[in-house]
Amino acid sequence: MTYSILFIDEEQAAHRSFKRDFLDVNKERFTGTYIFPPPTLEEMMEKIFEANPDVVLTDFSLNDKKSDLPSVYTVEFNGGDIARELLSRRKNFPVFIATSLGDDAARDGHDVKLIYEKYGSFKESRSGDQSPPDAQHLTFSDKVYYEVLAHKQFIEAASAEFDAIIDKRRSEELSLKEETRLIELDSILESYIDMKSKMPDELRVTSNIKRLDALITKAEEILKMKRGQP
Repeated sequence: MTYSILFIDEEQAAHRSFKRDFLDVNKERFTGTYIFPPPTLEEMMEKIFEANPDVVLTDFSLNDKKSDLPSVYTVEFNGGDIARELLSRRKNFPVFIATSLGDDAARDGHDVKLIYEKYGSFKESRSGDQSPPDAQHLTFSDKVYYEVLAHKQFIEAASAEFDAIIDKRRSEELSLKEETRLIELDSILESYIDMKSKMPDELRVTSNIKRLDALITKAEEILKMKRGQP
């Protein structure tokens, strides 16, 4: 299975290097698109969500080579802003900063685990099989691949568990533990996928709330009986 990667850079030379040194040698792992950054961060987010990639790879400084941009404008953000905004919308989404300005990106407060040297990382040869090599010998493409794989597997496992509980709920009453887990999974999926909650509206009021209502009603009836009320 291949994963889609979106590469963001204002230099045409970087686009060519990304295609030649990364995509062309990782065809069985990745398909890719490379784009210029638009002027604003909100427009950038719209482009990312429209492309719907599995992973985003961005340059840090996106306003150096104005001559390569498709029109004359100023990019009002950097790759760190993209990473920060994307992670605020999609929890743990695979996003990497590939830059020749790694120190600047680190000083800007970004997780150093996300930062890689741009051209050197593109040219790294990856491991030959599908099993994760020793962590100390992971290439850049390895790290991207296994990060995306882990992210996908987590979402798939959470979604499968969610669907299983929903199916059970349609045929029988859930335990308090199961309903608590259902709500927890719903919240997890919403934060990871950046979508409206998967939980059907009719199930938002859980059966445990209904049980609580029944208990309250029963308690009121008992109190009335003790008071001799009809």
